[in-house]
Amino acid sequence: MHAWRLALLPLLILTAALQPAEARTHREHHKPHKERAAKGAHGLIPAGNGVVIGVLSGDTVTLRDGRVVRLAGILAPKTGATKAARTAHAGSSQDENAGRTAWPLAEESRHALEALVLNRTVNLMLGGVDHDRYGRVLAHLMVRDGRRLVWVQDALLRQGWAELAPHPDAPRGLAALRRAEDHAREGQLGLWADGFYAVRDPETAFRAQGRYAIVTGRVLDAADARDRVYLNFGADRRTDFTVEIDRRDMAAFRAHHLSPLDLKDRLVEVRGWVEEHNGPMIRVTNPDQIITTDGRWPRRRPVRGRKEDKDGGDAAPAASDP
Repeated sequence: MHAWRLALLPLLILTAALQPAEARTHREHHKPHKERAAKGAHGLIPAGNGVVIGVLSGDTVTLRDGRVVRLAGILAPKTGATKAARTAHAGSSQDENAGRTAWPLAEESRHALEALVLNRTVNLMLGGVDHDRYGRVLAHLMVRDGRRLVWVQDALLRQGWAELAPHPDAPRGLAALRRAEDHAREGQLGLWADGFYAVRDPETAFRAQGRYAIVTGRVLDAADARDRVYLNFGADRRTDFTVEIDRRDMAAFRAHHLSPLDLKDRLVEVRGWVEEHNGPMIRVTNPDQIITTDGRWPRRRPVRGRKEDKDGGDAAPAASDP
């Protein structure tokens, strides 16, 4: 064997030995990047995809495989029973619009969603529980527009064709969605140009009875009534606007080291379904339904070694506890 071949042989062996390791290194370098891309969309978890073949309302679609998907984190105008009849589920347990009068701009909202997703493949992303009480898939939708990936909920809120509706089982991505709604509200876009969707004060909250609304006002009193906490926005508890929080839902507040009792004298914005109960009332089930407009709702520091906090519930665990 020629001397130059003998000299080259160790180099060839070394190159062959290093090649698989370099390939593995390359794959390992890129794999985390792909995982970050999949899980980096506001903390939402990928859950497959589907082709949208029908848009039932501004927040509900049907897929080619038969699934009905309710867009998580938002609420579009209700279409009413006449529009709900367009789906085979009309009148069934999946029809939340049965017997309901259509809200203003319901068709415009539905058309806005159609323009985004109809006859297109959408990626389903989960932010919490994956089904609602009607058996529909509860998900965020992503759709590709050329090279751009569009978050459908964000687009509808930014255009003003839906309201933010925080759900206790789907909290992820909420901050970004709130910013999108703020953009539409400030610009009086879509729904926000119609007085039906106007932000109410405690004195006019009764006008939104029976539907989802946003009410802004100062909490005059915060009372712990053993099984419930009440936020009162007027002097007469029998007629003025009130927020009610059931004791079972207080755990969600404690998990964030918050107490509704600290909201006394604070200016707040609360959203939810307005019902009649000794005056207009909103039942709050999670802290994301309330924000302070002055930024003065302090977080309570976790307390060690105590079974009860000031609200009479279990104290939140200390952040440093194992």
